[in-house]
Amino acid sequence: MAGVISREKNSDGKTIEYHLIRIGTWDLFADIVKFFEQNYDAEVHVKTDGIYTRNWQIRCRDEYFIFEHHEDIGNWFYSCSEEGDSLLMHEIADDLEQRPSAS
Repeated sequence: MAGVISREKNSDGKTIEYHLIRIGTWDLFADIVKFFEQNYDAEVHVKTDGIYTRNWQIRCRDEYFIFEHHEDIGNWFYSCSEEGDSLLMHEIADDLEQRPSAS
């Protein structure tokens, strides 16, 4: 699914956000979480759901990352590391880019 990831710096100027293009709907959020769980043995630790937003903290390979949804923006994820990015985030983004579908 080439072109599925858009990499952008957060407003802090350090954190890299990985925006999911064409798979940014509320309905696909749960499918992407299943993808994290099945392919990366990820575990959801904190779920915060609002009317138009979701913000879930996920743990994978001793690293935490955030997966978010906003009705006006779509779905995106980013590392909680001090560096603002990680090899795991690159690996997940590359994996999503190479798959024929996102789930």
